[in-house]
Amino acid sequence: MASSSNACIPVAYPVVTQVPPLPNTVRGEPCNLDGQSGRISAGKSFLSYVSGKVAVIRSLKENENLPNSESPILVYRGHQYATSCVKVSTSGAYACSGDTRGKIRVWAIDHEEHLCKLEQQALGSTVRDISWDGESKRIAYAGDRLDSQSVCTRIIQWDAGNTQGDLTQHLKGKSWSVAFKPNRPFRLATGGKDDGKIHFHKGPPFKKVIVEDDKPCEQAHSKGINCIRYTSDGALVASVGGDKSLCIYDGKELGLKSKLKDIHTGTIYACAWANDNKSLITSSADGTCKLFEVSPDGTSVTEKHTWKVAEHMLGGKFDKAPRGGMQLGCAFAGGITPVSVSFNNQISILPMPGSGGEIELLTGHNAPIGAVAFDHSKGVFYTGDSDGIICKWDLKEIKALERVVPPNDKDVSYQVHKGAINAMAVLKDSQLLSCGWDDTGRYTKSDKLQSEILDITAQPVALSTGTSLTAVLTVKGVMLLKNGKQSSAGILPLSYDGNCIAVSKDDKTIYVGGSDCKIYVYSADLKEKHVISENLKPIHSLALSNNGTMLASADTRDVCVFKTSDYSVVVRKGTFCFHLQKIEALAWSPDDKVLASGGNDDSIILWGIEKKRRVAYKYAHRGGVVALAFKTDTPGKYTLVSAGKDSCIVSWDVTADAKKKFGL
Repeated sequence: MASSSNACIPVAYPVVTQVPPLPNTVRGEPCNLDGQSGRISAGKSFLSYVSGKVAVIRSLKENENLPNSESPILVYRGHQYATSCVKVSTSGAYACSGDTRGKIRVWAIDHEEHLCKLEQQALGSTVRDISWDGESKRIAYAGDRLDSQSVCTRIIQWDAGNTQGDLTQHLKGKSWSVAFKPNRPFRLATGGKDDGKIHFHKGPPFKKVIVEDDKPCEQAHSKGINCIRYTSDGALVASVGGDKSLCIYDGKELGLKSKLKDIHTGTIYACAWANDNKSLITSSADGTCKLFEVSPDGTSVTEKHTWKVAEHMLGGKFDKAPRGGMQLGCAFAGGITPVSVSFNNQISILPMPGSGGEIELLTGHNAPIGAVAFDHSKGVFYTGDSDGIICKWDLKEIKALERVVPPNDKDVSYQVHKGAINAMAVLKDSQLLSCGWDDTGRYTKSDKLQSEILDITAQPVALSTGTSLTAVLTVKGVMLLKNGKQSSAGILPLSYDGNCIAVSKDDKTIYVGGSDCKIYVYSADLKEKHVISENLKPIHSLALSNNGTMLASADTRDVCVFKTSDYSVVVRKGTFCFHLQKIEALAWSPDDKVLASGGNDDSIILWGIEKKRRVAYKYAHRGGVVALAFKTDTPGKYTLVSAGKDSCIVSWDVTADAKKKFGL
């Protein structure tokens, strides 16, 4: 039995909101979306996909929660390697997810700890697609084989883990799609990426159906198969591929009923049926999604509507489909709501024809978040990731509002920096300054990226701002800015390697944490005033209290607190020492009575300054915590916002725990 620890944030934790990451996308490959809600959640608009090393199940409506849960979102973290696909069972009680190392896990959706029921080495390489039968007993999966001795498709009975027949393999061991007929007599279709064939099987035990009188039709496509899907009643099956055509087959006899050629101007990556078994959606590299109506016998296919998603993102027409606007996946969430995913990872909720609505974008991050900046006066915050993308968020609702759009972004990639963003700060006039590994600083004002570029001339490490003074810590030293403009003569060198920096609100003092385990105190012109030697390991995070009277420092284990007036120790080393890895984030509560720390050990710990006690939240973020901040718009409450390398944003109401433990 596989371990279920760290499969999700423990249900007992005071999580208010969790915003999941966006789907994984790879150019030229389909993105698997699953709109299956299952019988126990019938009528709910669930959407499932994979991102990084996690699998996500989210409701598109806020008032629809997962079974036996008070949350509309589940981020499942049971895989060790990057996930590649996830599918919900027809019962809705279980999900099966696969990863890039060929391993699958079957886990419970309706259990609060999402216990793992099966973990198995399914294929030698990436699991590309998964399909459940209508009884939620059998699972078929397809993907890439590692060598000529292994297989690319297989079917098992998941509760026992045993094979349910021998499936015919595809050329070069590449199969990117599989579809199970949901009712008896069972049929199973697998699509080949290189041979362009569809192999049909019947069972159990499953074996290939021999072709007689062009039934089943195996070679309707001239190029690779990207997606195969059955209707919920099993009457029809549809396939799409690189030849830009859509084929409809009989669900039982598997004969070709109709074929539409060149329905898109680019490769078709995915198709999906609605619950009515007549509405079919397709998504393509041409930046559009199309809606078709299929007759009950499959002989008539009529195009009903075209959603121009890429045009909506770009804000106008184009000659060539923008790379970021390519539509790599689609589904009917809950069997009702059409959705698609673009190469730039954003999810588009598509309005049905005649509804009068507009395309709605669900934005956020897919790449690990590297920096966060909070603007409490405006009620917003910004996040930057390793792809160079900046996203604006509503601090009150903890909702992604939009991405910052660079000028002339014809590819709709939203890439502000050409390298990873690792430092951000909101300046005096609510202007955002972001620094990235392209050794530049970019300014964003009124949600628009400015043309001005700050040439840092070295790789930035950290960034901090007071009122008018801003300090940029680099691998070569410190660059000082006044009102956002460079005021120092280039980079002022340091005699040690700096890891973190903090500027006082009165702009008079700069604190730098070094790799030599010391905190250096400087004047506003970077003249050394004092050195604090309390930590035993390299300093990785600094935070000044809201009233400016205390300074918190963190290394790979200890959190220490000092008075800024005389640098005396308030909390010594060995007192707040329960993190297991590097501590990257510190945050003070509005009343300066609680200090929060987040580390690469995935944990968030609250520290009571007066009573020297702690409250720990393990498994907060997969991969580590990047940033923390207490909200200032919740008087009488301690509401914490955290961002992690799992690209999740989480809001925590820690009021009850803080008052109980710290006596506040």
